[in-house]
Amino acid sequence: MSQSCFPVRGVIALTAALFCAVAVAEVPGDFRILDYRASELGAAAGRPVASLSVLSWQDGALQPISFQIDSIGEADLVWFPESGLTREGDPERFLADDRLLIRAADIGPRAPKDVALPDGVTPLAELAIEDVTGGPGYVYLVEGDNRRNPARYIDHDIESGITRTHRYQLHVDPENELNWRHLGYAGYEGDGSIIDTLKMRMSGGFLSRRARMTLDNTNLRPQLAGSKVGPLRSVMHLETRVVLGGIPVMRLQVQAYRYPDHYEAHSYARIPALYRNTLRDPEVAVSIDGNAQYGATVQTARGKELRGLVDGRMDDEEQQLIERGLTTTDSWILFDSRRNFILLADLDVPASLQDIPLTLVYQDDNQLEITPEQFPGQLPNIGYALRGWPPERELRFAVRLLFGNAIADDYSPEDYVAARMARPSLSVTPWSPSYSSQSVTQPHH
Repeated sequence: MSQSCFPVRGVIALTAALFCAVAVAEVPGDFRILDYRASELGAAAGRPVASLSVLSWQDGALQPISFQIDSIGEADLVWFPESGLTREGDPERFLADDRLLIRAADIGPRAPKDVALPDGVTPLAELAIEDVTGGPGYVYLVEGDNRRNPARYIDHDIESGITRTHRYQLHVDPENELNWRHLGYAGYEGDGSIIDTLKMRMSGGFLSRRARMTLDNTNLRPQLAGSKVGPLRSVMHLETRVVLGGIPVMRLQVQAYRYPDHYEAHSYARIPALYRNTLRDPEVAVSIDGNAQYGATVQTARGKELRGLVDGRMDDEEQQLIERGLTTTDSWILFDSRRNFILLADLDVPASLQDIPLTLVYQDDNQLEITPEQFPGQLPNIGYALRGWPPERELRFAVRLLFGNAIADDYSPEDYVAARMARPSLSVTPWSPSYSSQSVTQPHH
């Protein structure tokens, strides 16, 4: 890994000038983190987590690459004992839905068939992964290799709320993860923070549609119930007790994931029968409020030729975007600042919940105030509102925010979305190379 343009610690000036220069038209997928379930990875499944390593063929030798293993529990969330969610099986072993994370950039060519391994290292599996060029690349799972690649791609200080990677800088209120204070991105040509804040709102009529109550970032105030900062992503488990009319009605679990080039928020709640029966027309909305992004454009999965232009007032084309709406299976929103920053938002909902109605949140108004916010106006405010109750007795959804610079000239918005959200195919085979001593090569930094 090349030396980051950020120091590992120290005072951060919250301006885009801190970033290193980058190419304007990026190749989609350069900074992807790939994750695979233990159940997909052959002989590696069931092994002690601490014994596993991942290698790739680099400079004529098998080298250790950065990887991360996260234990997974109930609701497909990263498991923390403090969260109160359940987990099946020993958390010290790589089981079932546990995740292995690797960087797409670390995938290498196929190792020679007669490659030798150090004494005591057991080969487990060869992973053939389709790379961005369409050809296969390879990584290798082994047991008993004590070498570790020291490279880390996330610098997240939970106490200060500051995250830095080689691509972006995010500063949130350390007391409330929902309150974003600053987002900067490498190469962004605007001033100050790109966005105002992240907004989460829950509302419903208590016993009747008219007696409607709304909770926002200020009321929800998620509390930290577990965290992990790994080399490839950081995870915060946050818990909110939803109280309406003085009555505790639901416990909402939110996990915030920070990756080298994007951010995800995964939400989960069991819905008590009393809550379903007493709350009318419930709605959960998650949106991103831009900071004076005049001249930016917004396109959506169902908008076709429509393109919203941010100018502080709603026009007919923007109203049509709202009317065309979104569905849980057709949900992407593409924001282009026209100043060398783009944001691709996508909503992920489990198949069992995909009948829940979804609407597009879109506001372009330089006078409208929707608290909390640091800067006046909604310029723009874009995101998702899930309305009504799903048929299941639980609510689960994830919002992904993928950051980038600009779309290459030969990519349409649809091409760009497909490339950013593509999951490379995986083929796993048992691996049995020569099993003899070799000198150990130190990993590249």
